[in-house]
Amino acid sequence: MTAFSAQLPGHLNSLGDGQILHIKGLLDTQLSQKSEIFVHGLVTVMSRLSASWQLIRLATKAAESDKASRVASTPYAAAVTIVLAEVERLVGELKADLKSGRGVAVIALLKVIHDAARGLRTEMDLPMDSAWGRQLAAIRTEISNLLKSEIESTPGRMRRLLRPRPAKEIAAGSALDYDDVAEVEALVGFGDACRKYAGELALNEMTLRTCSEMQTYLESCSQALLDGLRNATDGDRRFRQSQLEAAARFGGKVFGSEYAATLTKAAEMALAANTERKAS
Repeated sequence: MTAFSAQLPGHLNSLGDGQILHIKGLLDTQLSQKSEIFVHGLVTVMSRLSASWQLIRLATKAAESDKASRVASTPYAAAVTIVLAEVERLVGELKADLKSGRGVAVIALLKVIHDAARGLRTEMDLPMDSAWGRQLAAIRTEISNLLKSEIESTPGRMRRLLRPRPAKEIAAGSALDYDDVAEVEALVGFGDACRKYAGELALNEMTLRTCSEMQTYLESCSQALLDGLRNATDGDRRFRQSQLEAAARFGGKVFGSEYAATLTKAAEMALAANTERKAS
C-alpha cells in the first residue's frame, strides 16, 4: 500500500479522464492481489479528493456505463458503497453540529452533503428501487427530518423578538438580548442556506414556506416598529431601537443588504422625528 499511495497525487481537485485511467491502473494491480487491499486503495484515493463523491467516476469507468446494475456487477461497486457510507458519516456529523449550534460548520457540511447527493444522481443512473437508490433516499429523508425543527422554528422566534409591544410591556431602558438576536440571525441565515440546497436534500416545500412566512412578517411589522420608535418615550426608546436593529439584520438575510440599509435609514429618520417631537 505504501508504494500505491506514493504513486497517487497528493491532492485531487477533480478526477478527470487522464487521472481516472492512471488511478484505475494502479487499483487494478491492487485488485489482482487481495480484495481488502483494493478497498483500502479506494479509501486512500477518496482521501485525496476535494470532493469525495467523485470516487464513483472510477466505478462508472470500470463498468463503461452509468447504469447501477452494470456498476454493481464490477469490483468497483465498492466505490459507490464507500461514497454512500461517507455521506452517512457526514450526516452524523451534521447531527452533532446541529446540537452544538455550530452554524457556520453546519452550512459548510450542508454544501458538502448536497454536492455528494447531486453527484451520485448525476454521475449514475440510480433507480429508486435499487439498493443504492433506496440508501440515498433514506439519507435525504434523514437530513430533512434533522433540519425540520430548526427551519420551522425560525419564523416563530423572529416574531417573538420583533412583536410590536405596548409601552407598558417594556421595562424602562431595556433592549433585546444581543445573544438572542444573534442566534435568530444565524437561524435565518441557516434557513437561506437550506433553501439553496433544498432540491437535493428534500427541503423544497419546507424552506419555501418558512421563507415566505419570514418575508411576510418582516414586511408587515416594520411600519409598526417605525411608528413605535417615532412615538417612543424615554423609557421604551432603547427597546424599540433594538427591535428595528434586529429587523434590519434579519431583513438583510432574507431580502438582502439593500433592504437592511433602507430599514436602517428609516429607523434613523424615525428616531430623528422622535427627538424633534420631544424638543418641540
